[in-house]
Amino acid sequence: MKKFKKLIFMSKMFVVVLFFNVIIQSLFADTLVVVAGENFSVNTLTKEEIRSIYVAKKFHVGGQKVIPINLGIDNPLRLKFESEVVNVDRDILSRIWLQAHFLGYKPPKTFKTQEMVAEFLSKVDNSIGYVDESMAQKYHLKILFREHK
Repeated sequence: MKKFKKLIFMSKMFVVVLFFNVIIQSLFADTLVVVAGENFSVNTLTKEEIRSIYVAKKFHVGGQKVIPINLGIDNPLRLKFESEVVNVDRDILSRIWLQAHFLGYKPPKTFKTQEMVAEFLSKVDNSIGYVDESMAQKYHLKILFREHK
């Protein structure tokens, strides 16, 4: 019984530490940037163009089909991106992509970490996503848009 209580206590402590880690990372995060691989067909995108891509209104940039990339649903940077750049309620966004799916369009691919997003973007030329600016620099990604704090 003591081992079970200790296991429960350790599990709860792990969750608390993980929670505070996410909070601290979001507080000290770099500037949010929308990025693509170095060979992406354009050098900049406006906030409205990015919003149009992420709300299934725009599917091509510079003559190429664009693959939008998201972070996981509870990632603090995704929450920031959706509120500051896309500026659409998550429920509405889900409905938009559900409708687009029936028209043959795929919703944004989702990756768990910024590293996974950056790695994908560096390998797939027509994809865009968002990461902290330091991550963009680390992976030599092209910065298309910078959200100022």
